[in-house]
Amino acid sequence: MMGKTEPMSNFEILENNKAVLHYNLTSNDVDGYSQTRIHTYENLVQEAAGLHAHYRQLGIYDLQKENKTWVIARSRMEIYRYGMWPEEIKVMTWPLDSTGFNCPRHVEAAEENGEKLFSCETKWAIIDFTTGRPLRAAQIADRLKTPPKEEQGESRLPSLVDEEKNAQCIISRYIPHIHYLDTDLNKHVNNLSYITWCLEALPNDFRDAYKPSLVDVRWIRQCYRHDNLSVVVRAEDGNELTKDEPGLWYDFFRTEESGAQTKVFEAWMKWKKREDMLLRK
Repeated sequence: MMGKTEPMSNFEILENNKAVLHYNLTSNDVDGYSQTRIHTYENLVQEAAGLHAHYRQLGIYDLQKENKTWVIARSRMEIYRYGMWPEEIKVMTWPLDSTGFNCPRHVEAAEENGEKLFSCETKWAIIDFTTGRPLRAAQIADRLKTPPKEEQGESRLPSLVDEEKNAQCIISRYIPHIHYLDTDLNKHVNNLSYITWCLEALPNDFRDAYKPSLVDVRWIRQCYRHDNLSVVVRAEDGNELTKDEPGLWYDFFRTEESGAQTKVFEAWMKWKKREDMLLRK
């Protein structure tokens, strides 16, 4: 039911304002090798963040009543291992002190035995529906609540200027098709669809052999169901897909009615051999 606030059995907010989500992997959460899909990890980041905001009466539906909404601007995920079906995953998340228009949030996941699966730093913003512009985070900071300063840690989102500059060789072009279910509660293209298209732009044999170990993405412009998008994948050289740890740069462009190309999304992804992402640390 929309706006439901009764507690869930698998989700809780602790006294220190950190939240915990317990999640059992389903057969739909893993790939053909029974390893978790990167889409699943990215979805858990948004799910945990969304539930935390929901139980603070700051979820999407709550904000829409105030003519506002959440948008995610950037996410940097480091993956240490991919869980296997039907493992249970423990996801922990908390917001950090807000600055300016930015609402940073940390999300991490581990197996129930404590083995770390991923760590993710995210940057969110509150958007005014009328103006389409971000609002100062101080307007919701007190309602969202944060852990004590000494328990927050730091949100590290480094510049990717060098990674983009070094990726001068085009290795793939891809035209995604925006389907009905690619849109979200804000009627925008869902954030996770971009990550799916990053993978679909690559050969199947590469995806059989490699899994992402770092996914750093930035959403630049909102896109909609009728938009025409194209993807360009770049690397340092033409042999990137055969290296031990490939690094790939992605640019997403929207073709406007005038014919102009507007950059709407970019990503930097590093990869490791699939078997290396199964090793227990």
